[in-house]
Amino acid sequence: MKSRIPAFLVLAALLVAPSLAGSQTIDNKLRDVKRMALTFEPFDADSVKCGVSEGQLTNAMGREAKAIPIRFDGSIYVFQVRVATLAQPAICFTSADIAVYRFDKVRLTGDKRDLHAKVIIWENGTILGSGPQTHGRDVARTMADLMKDFIEDWREDNG
Repeated sequence: MKSRIPAFLVLAALLVAPSLAGSQTIDNKLRDVKRMALTFEPFDADSVKCGVSEGQLTNAMGREAKAIPIRFDGSIYVFQVRVATLAQPAICFTSADIAVYRFDKVRLTGDKRDLHAKVIIWENGTILGSGPQTHGRDVARTMADLMKDFIEDWREDNG
């Protein structure tokens, strides 16, 4: 168990720095995105142990999502929620990320070949730590904040 903590701290350091830059759109790629497929990566045992659940996150994010006219009923665009948790006796750590992507044909510049690839349109994330008693609520609040960032960028692209 002791070897997981240093590895997680290294991972945290690598992930926290880029997450401080905040969300951003790439060339107005969220323009006219009105439908998306909502997916959650499977929750690990530590997420469950720390009170992080799909229902809790869906409710927190859904309240924010009502601010824009997007339907989560399927599309070529995927709205992916990823959480990974490390449970310790006195604290839980969670990496929380949202990515919006689609699979599209892209051209490799080096050899001029076309291939299908995952094209990330928008992403944002962070790492947080809190006590096991409140961690689920803390992660839900954080995911709601990430959804607010998405909404802000979606509005910027869609006027």
